Amino acid sequence: MTNISPEAKKRYAKTATAINQAKLKSGEYRRIGVQGKAAEMDIIDAAIAKAGGSKTQALVAICSFYLENA
Repeated sequence: MTNISPEAKKRYAKTATAINQAKLKSGEYRRIGVQGKAAEMDIIDAAIAKAGGSKTQALVAICSFYLENA
């Protein structure tokens, strides 16, 4: 395993930030924020954990299931 220098790690982070910001600006990516009561957020977190994968993948799965069965 290679060790990455702190300088390289900062460069990688800066590059990733720039790429993500460009994708947000172009409309390729969108961002949502969710704020709610702790008990409600616990339910959302539990559903995301049960669906598995990243939060985005889990929310897509949950929403797709809901839309198909609503």
